[in-house]
Amino acid sequence: MKVLALILALTPSALLAQNLPERLANAPSISLEDWRAMTEGKTVVYEIDGVTYGYESYLGANKVTIRLDDGSCIDGTWHMEQTAFCFDWQGSALNCFNHKRLDGNIYVVGLENGVETTDIQRVSRITNIPVACGPALLSSLITPVHP
Repeated sequence: MKVLALILALTPSALLAQNLPERLANAPSISLEDWRAMTEGKTVVYEIDGVTYGYESYLGANKVTIRLDDGSCIDGTWHMEQTAFCFDWQGSALNCFNHKRLDGNIYVVGLENGVETTDIQRVSRITNIPVACGPALLSSLITPVHP
């Protein structure tokens, strides 16, 4: 009986994870106004499969800096194309994403030729701590600031 209860308890989580791209396809997009209100002057921390991927700092207007997990930083600009947030990073092709809300989380879904892909990042936190380039020395001190 305990095994059956455990299986039933775990099944919804497993199904939710398996259907994340499908569920995100129907999730509401975050508007430009909402995204600006959440991120202006702040740092957005992204993760992929539970592992921190990068720290993206929104520096007013349309300027942005991302610090990757290896400590390197790339500067860029961003703009909207319909509901997509498009990033033009130094030395890189234009990257576009939809920002969506689902189950109390914010997800970033990659776009290829205007079609959502399975390239999904989750916003793990938004903080007031600015991006610092180079190896992280005090990353454990970053505390979340909820939007």
